[in-house]
Amino acid sequence: MASNGAQQEPHSLTEAVLGKGIHQEPWARRWMALEPSWRVALATAAFAALLFVPYLGAVGLWDPWETHYGEVGREMVQRRDYVFPFWENAWFFSKPPLTMWMQALGMQVVGSLRSEGALGLYTEWGMRLPFALLSITAVALLSLAVARVVSTRAGLATGFILATMPLYFLLTRQTVTDTPFVTTLVCAMACALIGQLDDKTRHRAAWWYAFYVFAGLSTLAKGLLGVGLPAVILILYALFAVIPYDSASLNAHLRWLLERGFRAEVRAGQRPMPVLWAQMYTMKLGTGILVFCAVAVPWYLVLCLFDGVDDEGKLFWYRFFIHDHLNRLSAGVHTTTPGGTFVYFIEQGGFAIFPWVGLVPGAFAVVSRLRPRSRDKREHLALIAMLWVAFSFTLLASSATKFHHYVFPVLPGLAILLALFVDRLWEEGISEHPVSLVFGFILFLLVGHDLANHPKDFTDLFVYNYDRPYPMELVTKPIAMFASRPLWVGDLLTLVLLAVGAYLALGVLPPKSGASPTARATAWLCLALGVAFLVPMATRGSVPATPLVGGALILVGVWVAWQASRAGAESRTGLWCFSVLLLMVGGGVLAQGVTAPADGLLKSLSEPVNVKMALGFTFTVAGGLAVVACLLRSRVMLYGTFWALAAGFALWFNWGHWVDLSHHWTQRDLFWRYYSQRKPDEPIAAYLMNWRGETFYSRNTVKQIRETPKLRPFVEQPGREWALVEHNRLGILRQNAGTDKVVTVVDRDINNKFVLVTID
Repeated sequence: MASNGAQQEPHSLTEAVLGKGIHQEPWARRWMALEPSWRVALATAAFAALLFVPYLGAVGLWDPWETHYGEVGREMVQRRDYVFPFWENAWFFSKPPLTMWMQALGMQVVGSLRSEGALGLYTEWGMRLPFALLSITAVALLSLAVARVVSTRAGLATGFILATMPLYFLLTRQTVTDTPFVTTLVCAMACALIGQLDDKTRHRAAWWYAFYVFAGLSTLAKGLLGVGLPAVILILYALFAVIPYDSASLNAHLRWLLERGFRAEVRAGQRPMPVLWAQMYTMKLGTGILVFCAVAVPWYLVLCLFDGVDDEGKLFWYRFFIHDHLNRLSAGVHTTTPGGTFVYFIEQGGFAIFPWVGLVPGAFAVVSRLRPRSRDKREHLALIAMLWVAFSFTLLASSATKFHHYVFPVLPGLAILLALFVDRLWEEGISEHPVSLVFGFILFLLVGHDLANHPKDFTDLFVYNYDRPYPMELVTKPIAMFASRPLWVGDLLTLVLLAVGAYLALGVLPPKSGASPTARATAWLCLALGVAFLVPMATRGSVPATPLVGGALILVGVWVAWQASRAGAESRTGLWCFSVLLLMVGGGVLAQGVTAPADGLLKSLSEPVNVKMALGFTFTVAGGLAVVACLLRSRVMLYGTFWALAAGFALWFNWGHWVDLSHHWTQRDLFWRYYSQRKPDEPIAAYLMNWRGETFYSRNTVKQIRETPKLRPFVEQPGREWALVEHNRLGILRQNAGTDKVVTVVDRDINNKFVLVTID
């Protein structure tokens, strides 16, 4: 059955999902009229927008990075100065301006500062949407490049894999410097891939000039890494695959440099251009560097000539290039994970790309077959992606300063390698890659187990303080799925059994399928058990589950016995044994359900499900289905399982869990209450805290009290005062405010880190 099923599978994943006649539909014909690679780009852009845009501005900015850079952007708008960044009461030199320019643009568009008091209602939408659009563009361009060089399937896989990597979609939702840095880097590399490897492009020079523009923007987003990473990757690629090392070629390069007659012969077409010089000409290297400089250099030049100092008394050139580049790499600057080894990013990388960690051994297999000097463009793409991953990982792992999200630049190159394996797996079949799939399954189980038991690992990917209290109630309280009861274990089992049964039934129950009685019995068994679980779940546990399960097993056993009586000699014995087994087990279960005073099965099925249990259940079922798909050699089932898991998990996290988490990492909700409830001339202070959000959401009017003795003069002012304080320091505030002051908590549970209080 497995062999026949593998031979009859559709030629494309689209046909497998939507049916073989899908290409004849009118809308499909119009869609197919588009150039294939552009269809890939549009499709991946639409999917990325579906993930990234909904609920983007529904919650406030996260502390401390979003609000820190956001306040610098707000100061740009307020001061009407977009060249010299400013924070609180000093110049801000630690980051280049692109992030703040994008934030300021968004605030201007939505009118965040047009009224007094609280920032505008759509502030977060305005600030985050430019980052999301840039991230969508990066996904689309990288998909376009891979589709042009390899295939539309590989292009689609690249975009889908990258967009559903947790670290990618989580950082897309944050207005931090890493997002424009990596997304513009991806755009630059995508343009370079098309310019270098796409033999059919008619605009090669334009793609290379776009590369230099995006490299300049990446430099304005993060500094020297923006140009350093793509430059080193391409130089390494040239060393491996472009530069010739034979004496004749080296001599030709020297002659072109030193002999005018040789250059004249090249111009006349009598000799070929030496390979390296031809590569530089193709890249438009000379004019391209001028384009890069026009984009990136002016702001840096102005700031280097500026004589102002930041809050630590440092000039721009020293603070930015020495302290925040050299020292961050070599000595360690402001890190919350000192002393981490290279293993640090292996662990965080596994969390950052889940569930695609299961395909990493396959990506390594792709790399192991590389032939750098091959004429196959697929090989050259894999080489560039491998160098991208290897150099980025080496650089970041050797950095003395480490944060979990520093693994971010590795993800796009890894997504290409994973997509190349996906493409090869579909072409060559599951049976050709057993070792990669077995080791991938082990990685999937190990990483999935850790994440299901510790969902905080997802959040730690993109926060600053990893010791910050995590709202455990979000993952431990029962999921409220229905009005009358929470989600039960039986609901999940029912869903899985009915879904698997329906999938199997579509393939094996039709008379023309030619499926064996055992395969059809498996489909009937899943459907029967699903219905047996569905009845007690639908009746909220008023109908016992055990007798129904026993009856389902007996019915399927009778059907198998009927099939055995009609079967040939070669399969009759096995079917009779299977039938007897089902009848015996079903009879025992039915008897127990009728005679037992309590239904133990129903009690187990009625156990409430929380997020941790749901994650563990989902990962386990997905892993089990993947194993079954591999045993059946069903590419459609394997791909469908993985893609459904990745898309479903990404949608749940983006549209639901991220929104719930955000209320505990933002101060916006607290400031909304302050501005709606305060009276004129009632000030607010931030007591023993420096999380940046208090500065941004107060428009830099909050009173910073970072020393205990300074609280008393603040509360001695006439009238009522307001204060923000961490929960664990509320007692200190009460004590130092004095016994004559009444401290009243406003909405204690809205944020598990901060609390808003009034002082009368």
